[in-house]
Amino acid sequence: MTIATSALRSSLPLAALALLSGILLPLSLAPFGFWPLVWLSLIGYFWVTQRAQTGKQAFWLGWCYGAGLFGVGISWVYGSMRTVATPIPLSVLMTAVFCLAIALLPGLQAWLYHRFFKQRAASRWLAAPLLWLVFEWVRSWLFTGMPWLFSGYALTDTPAGQLAAVVSVYGLSAIIAFSAAALTMILPIQASPTPRWVPGIGAAIILISMGLGAALPADRWTEVIDSAEVVAIQSNVAQAQKWQSSQVRPTLEFYSEQARRFDSADLMIWPEAALTVRPERIPAYLEDLERVGNERQQGIITGIVTQDEDRYFNALLGFGTAGGEYRKQHLVPFGEYLPFEQQLRGLINFFNIPMSTLTPATAPQTPMPWMYRGHERRLAPVICYEAAYPGLTMALARDSDLMIMVSNDAWFGDSLAPHQHLQITRMRAIENSRAIVRSTQNGISALIDANGQVLERSEQFEVAAVAGSVNLREGLTPYQRWGGPYWVLLPLAGLVISGWVGRRRG
Repeated sequence: MTIATSALRSSLPLAALALLSGILLPLSLAPFGFWPLVWLSLIGYFWVTQRAQTGKQAFWLGWCYGAGLFGVGISWVYGSMRTVATPIPLSVLMTAVFCLAIALLPGLQAWLYHRFFKQRAASRWLAAPLLWLVFEWVRSWLFTGMPWLFSGYALTDTPAGQLAAVVSVYGLSAIIAFSAAALTMILPIQASPTPRWVPGIGAAIILISMGLGAALPADRWTEVIDSAEVVAIQSNVAQAQKWQSSQVRPTLEFYSEQARRFDSADLMIWPEAALTVRPERIPAYLEDLERVGNERQQGIITGIVTQDEDRYFNALLGFGTAGGEYRKQHLVPFGEYLPFEQQLRGLINFFNIPMSTLTPATAPQTPMPWMYRGHERRLAPVICYEAAYPGLTMALARDSDLMIMVSNDAWFGDSLAPHQHLQITRMRAIENSRAIVRSTQNGISALIDANGQVLERSEQFEVAAVAGSVNLREGLTPYQRWGGPYWVLLPLAGLVISGWVGRRRG
């Protein structure tokens, strides 16, 4: 038996544990909600990477962890491909390639830890969680970003989740990462001894964060200035039929009927790209929408594709007492625009999907105005995938009284993604202490309060109208006041200092 073969066999149990630890993290998120598993997941990751004997083994174990994390957590990519009739073998292959490619990031994270930080005991409970936070941040922008499956989302339904109004979801990830790294010190690790009080620090972090969250709910940072009756419409048009020319008239008639039905609502929200023809092709329809909204003193906001010269935008338009246009700022790669278009366009059906030739907003976007009870209120609009970006959402919400979120989760089919997306949206409500009206094509539509609690919601795959009362709020959360991209400098600075001190003492 060669030395290489022996090393491989000895690492297989660690690889299996790394894979299992990765699977535990998505199980701590929606729709499962077993949130204590997030600590077991990170403890497993920190422990197996600490056990690695070489940089190559550390990378391998980190990659196995990522394979479990993304293989389960973003398995919904398969459903997206099947929505456009991509053959099953090709859908499986491309989903696997995508998940395993993203899994390289936890592998790189583990290699960096082994290369620069492993040898010092303090690094196990300081540098390891700092690297975890940096790599969650890296995932939010690398190759346009995949800010999904952040560990902090596991705390959404716990008291500690309310602290997102102070530290955002990244701060919640920090709470989990530092406490998990400290608790890892309970386990046997072949390295220099660790002070006995370190695991106690991990337990204290968890208990203190739970207590602070219970004492500081998100809505304490803002105040109610009014309330409004709202309704979020869910059409349940199948994605395969939505953009067919034969579906245009039924779609227009459906939304006209909804407008007639909910004539007493103060604000009505239709989903992303609810109307599948450009505004210039249906001027009479939109003029009637404007007239009806003004007569009722009702704001109506719909998703629609707009055009400016040869560019097309995924947009929201306001009618009646609502006004303005919001253009989506962060597009979904392969869904709304096609990287390497000349090489990929026409290769398979998935690369020819409708709305895959869109342009992101070319100018900074602002909240949409809404005249309500004699006051101009401001609505912070968010379109689909933008909800996953805390900074983008915060920049709009801080100048608003209410948030509106539209999506087309029909792309995901009956998968984990619609539930994960709703949980992500709830976290944005907590961070900004604003209610959210969420309208989707086939679910899950919902009304969410400033503490991230779901007031009303729809079921999936049915026509629905989610109606109720929400509060309008003003004021800023600590995250809105002081949060921002520069927060990443804290863990980066910590890593640099830790590495420098380690080299000096070495």
